[in-house]
Amino acid sequence: MAAPLGIVALNLGGPGSLDEVEPFLRRLFGDPDVIQLGWARPLQPLLARLIAKRRAPFSRAAYAQIGGRSPIAAESKAQATAVAEELGRRGIAAFPTVAMAAWHPDADEALAELAAQGVTRAVALPLCPHESRTTTGSSLGQLEAARARRGGIEIASIRRYPDAEGFVRAVADRVEEAVATLPPADRDQAPVLFSAHGLPEVYIQRGDPYLDDVRITVAAVSARLRLGARARLCFQSRVGPQRWLGPSTEVALDELAAAGTKAVVVVPIAFTGEHIETLQEIDILYKERAERAGIVRFARARTVGCHPAFIGALADLVEAAARGRSWI
Repeated sequence: MAAPLGIVALNLGGPGSLDEVEPFLRRLFGDPDVIQLGWARPLQPLLARLIAKRRAPFSRAAYAQIGGRSPIAAESKAQATAVAEELGRRGIAAFPTVAMAAWHPDADEALAELAAQGVTRAVALPLCPHESRTTTGSSLGQLEAARARRGGIEIASIRRYPDAEGFVRAVADRVEEAVATLPPADRDQAPVLFSAHGLPEVYIQRGDPYLDDVRITVAAVSARLRLGARARLCFQSRVGPQRWLGPSTEVALDELAAAGTKAVVVVPIAFTGEHIETLQEIDILYKERAERAGIVRFARARTVGCHPAFIGALADLVEAAARGRSWI
């Protein structure tokens, strides 16, 4: 029997307990693709330890608000499994695994799991639709380094899919679900804030394609839903003193409230699964801020998760990558 096609779902990762928060942060801030220090890179391990130690108490408190752990590993595994099942329905045997850039299971663990299943060919599938050195680049780099150490497995990589039809349709469905929770009088006029994870502006100036990709998705979803001027792109999760992409989601909410807006829909556009950034930053911090400012109806679109259209789009990408190599 032929070996199954491997699927390596790539994501950032997150702590599985409050005790794992500080080592997770240390690994995250120690990644030279995520925190790009340039000439100061030799100092990165030291700076990562210092930053992680300083931020750990605040991050532990945030994770405590959502159950003491990140849901990202379980959600990523569920998405990878759903893609493998969809490929199976198409007659393509596939085995899924997950590789996290900043925590476990990491790339080495993922490839070991594939090798144990006899897999010799695998498709790297980022669960971030928008290409960035900080996400896709870091994950693919780690996966290639692990492959070079281990050998034995060929890898075909997917880099981006900001306008994949199934992804856009899934996001649009989530937006419509959120809009439907508002009173009827608000549904056709409430502003829709597409909240993407921010990046330092200098990263974009150096050629990172992330912003262009995010704009592609926002334009596609807005066109599908005919949002027009209701749609607005903003950015969240700023860290550090650098100038980041703007406007920030907080500023956007404040401006809407100052203009008399009473209802808003927030869409976490750069996240395909629930994270600390959605469950705590948006659902708790931003909602409280909006309500204090006078926005009394705050709806948040769920991430696409295992939406059938999104899973179908991911399966299409994996199948196309494998066929491009004549593996199937």
